[in-house]
Amino acid sequence: MENNTTTSKNEYGFYRLNNIPSQEELDEYYQKKYFQEDRAIYFHEYSSEELLYFKNKNEQKALIIEKLFQAQNEKPKLLDVGCGEGFTLAYFHERGWEVRGIDYSEYGCKQHNPQMLPFFSAGDIYKQLEALLQAQTKYDCIWLDNVLEHVIDPAILLKKLTILAHSGTVLMVEVPNDFSVLQNKLLEEGKIDRPFWVVSPDHLSYFNLDGLTNLADSCGWDNKYTIADFPIDFNLANPFANYVMNREVGKGAHKQRVFVENIMHSISPELTNQYYASMAQLGLGRQLISFLTLKNSSNE
Repeated sequence: MENNTTTSKNEYGFYRLNNIPSQEELDEYYQKKYFQEDRAIYFHEYSSEELLYFKNKNEQKALIIEKLFQAQNEKPKLLDVGCGEGFTLAYFHERGWEVRGIDYSEYGCKQHNPQMLPFFSAGDIYKQLEALLQAQTKYDCIWLDNVLEHVIDPAILLKKLTILAHSGTVLMVEVPNDFSVLQNKLLEEGKIDRPFWVVSPDHLSYFNLDGLTNLADSCGWDNKYTIADFPIDFNLANPFANYVMNREVGKGAHKQRVFVENIMHSISPELTNQYYASMAQLGLGRQLISFLTLKNSSNE
């Protein structure tokens, strides 16, 4: 597959690859990628600090979700689309939620959270979603973590997910924050030598807050609240911590993020969310995490 890295801003205000591969080409690419990489990636062991970091990030999101959603049952239902290693499934299951996860591969969940396998289905995500749409089960929270940037048509996916939602459902969408003011400034001043965030064909869409909000609005969702996450790209302004120009310092940048994030969370998860909400409004932070509800739903 041709590795196209040219992009253009679309009508919603976010960037897309100019030449989008076909679904058949993507299927072939990912089949090869999963076969070659799954075991190597998912058999990685996490430190106790990293495991705490995963738990803390889930807790921060849960605080926002539980202020917004209106469960239809005493035991809320979570659908995690692209659930990966199963850390989110495990977190909400321990909180008493009824959870279901779908992903292409079970390697990650089997390695890190095997207790979640009874609530996990492996296979083509789109086919699994179609089956769920046919069943029309309603979920109190739909979790879309680093999925939307990979799909050929994000609008179709967001529209379909409205079928799985009720008036009190929260859709959590997390995507990379790309073509940010910081990234563009780093590139302009030569602190990085390429737009490292453009990774074709893995990422087809490159979101910003306005673009994600506009897309959601056109698909029947209101963006109720958005936070960012740790601004790891700040390291790129420091020649001694620039992991784009020197990959050897990348692990140090990650450890710094985990260390600082865990300290912030220990002080106050609520204040951490407020800090990251401001970061999102500034267009900073490596990720954007938006919490969406169906338009015209009464869950203020």
